Amino acid sequence: MTIFTETLRRHWRQVLWWGGGMALLGYYIVTIIPNVDMLNQYADMIANLKPEFLALLGVQDAATIATPEGFIAMGFFGYALLMLAAFAVMAGLNMTANEEDEGILDVVLAQPVPRWRIIMEKFAAYFTLTLGVVAVSLGGLLLGMSGSSLGVDTGHLVQSTINMLPSLLLMIAFTMFVATVVRRRTTALALAVIFIVASFFVDFLGSSASGTAAEALRAFSFFAYYDEQTVILKGMDIGKVLILLAASGALLLGSLWFFERRDVGV
Repeated sequence: MTIFTETLRRHWRQVLWWGGGMALLGYYIVTIIPNVDMLNQYADMIANLKPEFLALLGVQDAATIATPEGFIAMGFFGYALLMLAAFAVMAGLNMTANEEDEGILDVVLAQPVPRWRIIMEKFAAYFTLTLGVVAVSLGGLLLGMSGSSLGVDTGHLVQSTINMLPSLLLMIAFTMFVATVVRRRTTALALAVIFIVASFFVDFLGSSASGTAAEALRAFSFFAYYDEQTVILKGMDIGKVLILLAASGALLLGSLWFFERRDVGV
């Protein structure tokens, strides 16, 4: 477990920076909701927007914004995953690509450590760090709720926060996978960014053009399975969670396979 503990030792501060930033955002979003009347006015204001603009805001139905849950889903969970995508991509690059570019990985591989252990222990370490970021983020939301009179279901709030984990793990796993397939860090970074941006726009186009081929393509976007509005109103969809976790597991296995078989650059 040396690689696991060393990775945590070197990167534990990311929990404070990323988690603390998301906690402040969550606290702010919750505390700026003074009453339901304000939400009704806000819902009326955006009700006349075109469907594509509503989709860009992460809103499927303007009426949901008139509820505290709907506003929190849009204001916090609608943007949290995009913000934490930077954390996920950096985590994926830290598995192998960054150390390979810096000439450190070949020294690590010279030690009597199987390659699969490097991948598995680092992935476990970043899974732990991601749990920390999500937990601190939840703390900010709950702190804001403690001083609020809004009748938000705390259980759904917790589930919505946990619901970020599968998508974050998928982004980490995808970045790690492309970093084990290609040699250059910049190429892996570009592919990871393209994957995330393309997935976002596929979901955006599909949700704003119901009944078209674009809507069918949403099945290929992990943002469609994230579905923050539905989760905070009704709870997590275990089926969607399992799909994201299965995709992450497949990418992890692919990373192990490619990393075992390719030469590492010096």
